[in-house]
Amino acid sequence: MDEKDNENAPFEAGPDWEQRYMDQSTRWEREGLNPAFTHWQGMGCFEGLGQVIIPGCGRSPEPLAFAHLGAKVSALDFAPSAIAFQCEVFAKAEINAVIEAADVLQWKPEAPVDALYDQTCLCALTPAVWPDYVRQLQNWLKPGGRAFMLFMQTGKDGGPPFHCPVETMQELFDSAYWHWPDEPFFRAEHSNEKFELGVILTRR
Repeated sequence: MDEKDNENAPFEAGPDWEQRYMDQSTRWEREGLNPAFTHWQGMGCFEGLGQVIIPGCGRSPEPLAFAHLGAKVSALDFAPSAIAFQCEVFAKAEINAVIEAADVLQWKPEAPVDALYDQTCLCALTPAVWPDYVRQLQNWLKPGGRAFMLFMQTGKDGGPPFHCPVETMQELFDSAYWHWPDEPFFRAEHSNEKFELGVILTRR
């Protein structure tokens, strides 16, 4: 397993994610795979994937699930506890992966990849940096690469998690760079009356 540390990763930026892990204040975590992941897998959407980037991976089971499907996984997070957790999981499974403590607004893959999976990263970032983050995603993906996005719907101001209305997402993920599928989008229920809209965007 290839674990890397990014000395420039801004762990202090925004909420103290590491402290939230220490305090067990991690209400964004699910007990298992996101329903959208299971749905997409059942639809065959993950077949033939090469490398998959998972920003804001946390302690989610999706990185290992992608690896079991044959993908080469790059899992990123701000929090050292999340990185340590994923390293332990992959070590026990005896599967190699790139697991990095990284600033997602600065990190770059060695080359553009086939896919990315974002279920908690965008909504955890302050909306002021969303345009920078989306430009990162554009640069991470090959033309024709797919972004498996879970857009958090809180219906409230403030955050994190921040509300990600579809209209705002369509402006951010401009049709000049991204192909949007037709609605309806997959609805994944979450806690506290929140839910996520699962959308597969294709990089033009």
